[in-house]
This record gives sequence, structure tokens and C-alpha cells, in this order.
Amino acid sequence: MEDDPGLADFKNVLETMRVSISSSRGVLKSVLDESPSDIDFRDGISLLSSKQHVLISYLRSLALISARRALGHTLNERSQTLQVFSALSREPRGNDLGDQIDSTIEGRIILEKIGALESRMRYQIGKLLKSAEDSSTAEAVNDPLSFRPNPANLADDGTGHSDEEKTVSEQVSKSDVYRPPQLAPMPYVEKPSKKERRRGPIPTALSQLAADPSRPHVESTTGLGGIPSLASGRAKYLKQLTEYEEDNFTRVVTKKSEAKRRARDEEDLALGGDLADSGSGRRRRRAGGLEDEFGDVLRSVERGISRHGTGDGYEELRERGKRKDVLSRSRMTRSRDTDDVEVDGERQRKRSRFDLEAKNIKKKFNKRSK
Repeated sequence: MEDDPGLADFKNVLETMRVSISSSRGVLKSVLDESPSDIDFRDGISLLSSKQHVLISYLRSLALISARRALGHTLNERSQTLQVFSALSREPRGNDLGDQIDSTIEGRIILEKIGALESRMRYQIGKLLKSAEDSSTAEAVNDPLSFRPNPANLADDGTGHSDEEKTVSEQVSKSDVYRPPQLAPMPYVEKPSKKERRRGPIPTALSQLAADPSRPHVESTTGLGGIPSLASGRAKYLKQLTEYEEDNFTRVVTKKSEAKRRARDEEDLALGGDLADSGSGRRRRRAGGLEDEFGDVLRSVERGISRHGTGDGYEELRERGKRKDVLSRSRMTRSRDTDDVEVDGERQRKRSRFDLEAKNIKKKFNKRSK
């Protein structure tokens, strides 16, 4: 039994604990013997001191709560205090389990507040710790004799040459010509220009290529290769806005300009556009969808008669079907009465009934004279 190694280790641990407790008791006794006047609290308790004190109190409260809960004590027993936590003359809490829980909550809040302050003061604390570690260096700097001249540094003992100086001296001694040390070649990396750094927009074809395999039914049912409802942030916003109005049975109140913009964007989405914003502030052209399929027809209808006087066939029929004013109709009647045959380079007026009868009488008179 005495030769058991585990028992010997246990005895060593107990001896170490006894020595540590005795040394800690001596330190605590020296601290308790100090009078409050010996400690300078004019600027308040330091952050690190309060942190250690609150942490020990927090752990002690947790241990007491666990022990008393194991004994079956109730949580509702506590001593009522009418003073706030920040009051300097606040009485200490009682020994009931409810009081221990309240003190644990207070300690947890204080630790969280101290953590925020410690993060702000990390730089100052680091400087203080570094200055404490470099106290010997600071003493050497403050010593005036540390800056006195040292004649020993001027002596050349022939042993303070570096490897680079040895290499240079060897090169000079060989050929009596100085040759600089060879440097490793380094590639020249040109800085990218602003145009190269600026990333352009993703092409529509690539976005459709990534979206079509996941939802192939969109193209088969609608005939459109893209997914306009997911192609831009504006389309997603309109979709969420519509779903919100349908779920809550209400209409979102917006300005008149925003309402017009929403109606225009919903029209573009219905025609298969992706609401690609050009960024110029003007209304952008609808990209993709039905308008590209029937773009020539829609543009001809919207354009009507161009500045060159040309239009489509439908526009000409619509113009002919309109009833014109009296002056325009009289001009058209006069143009129909004129003869299109030119005589001696001049357009002649159409012959009237009197001219025809005079011509017939002239022919009859010529026959009788013969």
C-alpha cells in the first residue's frame, strides 16, 4: 500500500495545496491589515480591480445558487431593498436564494459593461503593460551617461566585416574592377487602369444561362428565355410589394410619380422586360421579351409618320378615313378636275362640256364645207 505510486502523487498534491493555501493566507492577511487610507481611491476603483472583484462575486453566487437549489430552497425568498444599485449608501443584500440570484444578475450586467469599456481602453492598457515591461529600457534612456561617447567603437579590430563587404572585397581583389552584386530579376507588374478595375455589368445571356436550367418550365410556357421577375432588384421589390398588398388586403400609398413608375415597370415585366436600369435617369428601353419579338410593328405604330413623310400602310388608311375640312376637300376636287397631260411643258386644265360641244360643232362645219 505504501509503495503505490498513485498514493505518493496524491500526497504531493495535498502538500502543494497546503503550501499554496498558506501563502495565499499570508497575502490576504497583509491586504486586510492595510488601512483604507493607504489605498488611493480619489479617482474611483480601477477597471481591472472592479472586473476581478465582480467576477469572483459572480462565481461565488453561482456556486451558492447551485448548492441551495440542490437542497430544495425556494427562489421567491428575498429581502426587499428600496435603494437603487448606484446609491453609495445601499445596504448589502441578504442571504436568501432570491438575493443571490439578484446579485448574480447585477454581476452579469456589470461584466458586460466592463467588457465594452475594456475594448475601448485596450490601446491604453496595452501601452501601460508595454511600458511596465520595458522599464529597464526607460531607465537606460533617462540616464544621461548612456549618451556619452565610447572610444572603443572607433577601434577597428578587423573582425566586424559583414558577408557583403567580404564579397565586394573579393571581387575587387580578383580583377581590380568593382562589379556590383547581381540582383534577382523581378517582373514589372503594370498597375491596372481605372477602366480595367471597373467591373462591367453581367451580360444578360450569362444570367439567363444560369437561371434557365433551374426553371426550364418558364421558357416552355411563356416563350421567353429569361426570368424577368428575378432579373433585377426592382423586379423583386415589385413582387414583394404585390405579395404584401395581397396578403394584407390593402394598397400601399405612394406618390403620383412613384405610382406611375410602378405601373410602367409592371407593364414592362408583363411584356417580358428585365428592368435593366441604364443609370442615366431617363426611361430605359425594355430589354428582351415580347417587344423584341414584335419590335418593328410596335415601333411603326408608335412612330406613325416620320419626319421624312413616310409611314406604314395602316397609317395611310387612317389618314384617308379622317374627314377633312372644306378647304382641303375643295383642293382635292380641283386636283381631280385637272388634266394630267402636259402640253408644251405646261399642265392644261381639263376640258369642260362647252369645249367638247364647240369641238363637235367645228367638226360638223368642216364636213359641210367639203
